[in-house]
Amino acid sequence: MTHFFCRWLAHAWGSPRRPEVVCHEARPPWAIDESQFLTLCTRCGDCFKACPNGLIKPADRPEYDGSPIAGTPVLDLACGQCSYCGSCARACPTGALDLCLGRQVQTRVRIEASCQARQGYYCLLCEDACPQQAIKVGSEGVTVNMAACDGCGACGLACLHGAITLVPQL
Repeated sequence: MTHFFCRWLAHAWGSPRRPEVVCHEARPPWAIDESQFLTLCTRCGDCFKACPNGLIKPADRPEYDGSPIAGTPVLDLACGQCSYCGSCARACPTGALDLCLGRQVQTRVRIEASCQARQGYYCLLCEDACPQQAIKVGSEGVTVNMAACDGCGACGLACLHGAITLVPQL
């Protein structure tokens, strides 16, 4: 109660505030709205333990230190693909991850200039790996149907040239 009162007083007196820190990483796919998420998440770690692929980790970038973002769950697709099993949401005791809201696509595919297909070479690794068939390789290069893409990370894992990155959808 004291903490809430101090925050209210600081706001009422118009004291200078630190700039808001924004999470630059994707949240797990069942995350609710960011402001509500930060309010509800207790950083208990249950979602980290529940993810069968080990893709959820605590937010630990230096710019998060001392902010409400520090220690909250983020999705790391660098070493695995999300199967959207919902284990993280079922493990969340607070509702910060909520299956009832439906899966929220947290990442988007970005194909870099180093893509072999974009350079005219024959390569279908990302197209073959995409479970949603959202990536098409043709004579004009690589196209991604963002409406079909669910941001699972399979294409990025399949690309041997590191030409596919998944960026958070902010």
